[in-house]
Amino acid sequence: MATLLITGAAGRIGTSLRPRLRAAGHDLVLLDERAPDDPVVAGERLVLGSVNDLDVLENAIVGVDTVVHLAGIPSETDWDALVTANLTGTKNVLERAAENGVLRVVQASSIHAVGRVEEDVPAGSVPGDRLPRPDCYYGVTKAGMELLGSLFADRYGMSIVSARIGAFGERPSSRRALLLWTSADDLARLVLATVELTEPGHHVVWALSRNSGTPADFAAGEAIGFHPVDDARRVVSADEIDALPDEDTRWLGGSMAVAPLGRPGS
Repeated sequence: MATLLITGAAGRIGTSLRPRLRAAGHDLVLLDERAPDDPVVAGERLVLGSVNDLDVLENAIVGVDTVVHLAGIPSETDWDALVTANLTGTKNVLERAAENGVLRVVQASSIHAVGRVEEDVPAGSVPGDRLPRPDCYYGVTKAGMELLGSLFADRYGMSIVSARIGAFGERPSSRRALLLWTSADDLARLVLATVELTEPGHHVVWALSRNSGTPADFAAGEAIGFHPVDDARRVVSADEIDALPDEDTRWLGGSMAVAPLGRPGS
């Protein structure tokens, strides 16, 4: 049993991971600027505050074995805000982890770090660790997060996984998501694979489900024990697929790859 720190624990992904990680036998420290909607239960400790508050981070990381770093701004917005939340916040988390001997981290990168890769490519042809090709300022900060992961893995002998998350949700919400969906169960599988890492190194992996026809090559994730099993086409019926909205874009990043840079909500 490990103790996992989840930053951004009150968000959609953190909320979905909590019961799955507890069911695997792990204790959790929940760090967020607001209390989660779901009650804190046995085996969980809540710490209120920001990843940009170093005293809060020091409190949160006590007794932790692995960090699940989800805190940050999850969409396009003002450049300065993105840098503060996504880059400075990540630097703070990795610094405190290294200084406290917490050597395993899985951090939420994004498909938008490679969002200007063309979507119309053969199935399984885009490696999880391909070089960044961001589609927006948000994607640039996620690519920068990956570079921080590489830096700290090399300098401090840490095992860091940068997880390029796709269209996360309980169900795919668009035709594009049929290829790029990330289920909560599969993302939990990636976290649990990270908990088992013992060799230092930085791993950039597709944090996607094994969707039929996906462009993702899962070899980088499989190399660290991540084996997604869900498929978007198994959770929606044929009639539901026909009714799903589509995005008129040729990029992996979808509409964010063509929306105006720096505009909130893009």
